[in-house]
Amino acid sequence: MTLKRSHMIGALGGALTMTAIMAVPAYADTLTDATTNEESILYTESWNDKAAANVESYANIRVSASADSGQTGILLPGHAVNVEGQEGDWSKVSSDGIEGYIRTDLLVFGEEARVHYKNVCGFTGTVTASSLRVRTQPSLEAETIGSLGNSSQIRIEGTEGEWYQVEYKGTDAFVHSDYVDLEDSVQGAMTVEEYQELQKQEEAGAASTQSSTVVSAGSGDLAMLAALIECEAGGESYTGKVAVGAVVLNRVRSGSFPNSISEVIYQSGQFSPVSSGKFQNVLSRGARSDCYEAASAALAGENPVGNCLYFNSGSGRGIQIGNQHFY
Repeated sequence: MTLKRSHMIGALGGALTMTAIMAVPAYADTLTDATTNEESILYTESWNDKAAANVESYANIRVSASADSGQTGILLPGHAVNVEGQEGDWSKVSSDGIEGYIRTDLLVFGEEARVHYKNVCGFTGTVTASSLRVRTQPSLEAETIGSLGNSSQIRIEGTEGEWYQVEYKGTDAFVHSDYVDLEDSVQGAMTVEEYQELQKQEEAGAASTQSSTVVSAGSGDLAMLAALIECEAGGESYTGKVAVGAVVLNRVRSGSFPNSISEVIYQSGQFSPVSSGKFQNVLSRGARSDCYEAASAALAGENPVGNCLYFNSGSGRGIQIGNQHFY
């Protein structure tokens, strides 16, 4: 297995990208000409000599085991490197031609590194069947809740026997592993120049996103967004409230969800306060002022969760803000 540089920062929690098809004559989720990848990056043994960055922003890769030495590269949160050895409080690492030293206290190792990478970056795979059934449980007898077309990209959350656990439209689901090619490389280090270029791209993208969001939002959008924030994060901090608003706007822009705030909020099966009637009650009376403030901030471009498309309380993965996890 090799480590590769990532040329896209993206959402640290990462998002699951799926392409559903409406009508295909044949579906697959049974065993045919299966191959087993015993060295899959999903398994512990592949990570015995690897480490992942346990940092909020980035870790410097130094020329020597000293904070005074120059930089040879950058390691983003969750990204992984090969561990070549130890020197005092430093770990000697390598990744795709980049070699150097990282402070050991900024890393997690082995199985802990694998889990941290999964939570922050996620493992991905490509559907190889013409149409792959998505099921509620890891069983051929389980209910089918959708399908994925050939070459669809999916995020793998875990394994259970011959099945991969994935996220499908905000719900935990399962697909048969024999019809998914798992990416056999992980996101590793980058050069300082690559990191600086990514920073410029992110700043330009944030400015563009903020401008388009302000133009497309009206008073009705603000009222609905504030009402949803009160329902989903009324007891959370200001940042937690803004984060919920940011998720809604990320969905509007993603291409995998409806392209308006109202359609995203009312999309079937997405937000429980909508189906329970709580959302409509809050919308009718008007949301609290603090929720309006958070909604206005999200519409103006404030975003503490990057490209996250989902949130819940208790998953333990992604970006935690208060009692919520965003991914």
